[in-house]
Amino acid sequence: MIETTNKTKLFGILGTPIAHTLSPAMHSFMAEQNKIDMAYLAFDVPPEKLGDTMRGVKAIGACGFNITAPHKICVMDYLDHICPEAQHMNSVNTVVNRNGVWHGFNTDGNGYCESLLLEGHEIKNKNILMMGAGGSARSLAFTLAKSGAKSISITSRSMEKIHIIGEMVEHYTETIFYDTLDKAKDYDIVINTTPVGMHGAGDSGNPCGFMDLIHENMVCSDIIYNPKETVFLKEAKKRGARIHNGLGMLVLQGILAFELFCEISLDHKRTYEQLMHLFDYYRI
Repeated sequence: MIETTNKTKLFGILGTPIAHTLSPAMHSFMAEQNKIDMAYLAFDVPPEKLGDTMRGVKAIGACGFNITAPHKICVMDYLDHICPEAQHMNSVNTVVNRNGVWHGFNTDGNGYCESLLLEGHEIKNKNILMMGAGGSARSLAFTLAKSGAKSISITSRSMEKIHIIGEMVEHYTETIFYDTLDKAKDYDIVINTTPVGMHGAGDSGNPCGFMDLIHENMVCSDIIYNPKETVFLKEAKKRGARIHNGLGMLVLQGILAFELFCEISLDHKRTYEQLMHLFDYYRI
């Protein structure tokens, strides 16, 4: 357990762009609820400044950070130990300082899958199509595969990246690679893992160039949470699909990260409901 003293513990989130993040509000709420003396700040860190930033936070004795795009892979170069699951994913979203040893974890995949299940969407035996093959896609694909997905299909501009994901999950599920989509396959869940549609980063775009595949028996999911309904989700809803945005993933990966930061266990369902109510109250 991280002891609470008169010295406030410094945590935060590193990424770019970062102005939209809800992580400070979320972690501050959990700290208050659990009586932990924590300051949690957002730091806009361009890729060329990541090394300097990591050296700086280590020098001032920071306690840990969440890592968001585009640093989930590169940050591993600055860590002392990476947990086996994050190492297998080759992606880190949570960094914890434990007595001067910097540890890397990944809570994205487990947070995403838990959010699907809490909102009533099954994973086991489902055919899943993922758009994008970056750091977030790696963690989601790995956890979805281990959670019993029947197949995971991946579309991306980078065949190299999707083959990396394929090799990572091939022991757990059938993996299909696409440079052009097989429109004959019937998918149960379609997930956008790209930043297309995010507020301030091309929010008017739709990453899905095959909306004719979307139907009412499908779940369409976006890991973006700002805006709540991306263009992709709006178009999917028009076609009768059930939609799932990234707010639940944000909340649950944050709960898991907070547990790692503070070495405590939380009631996930209760904390999830509290945070979703908080964000709804502030119309986030």
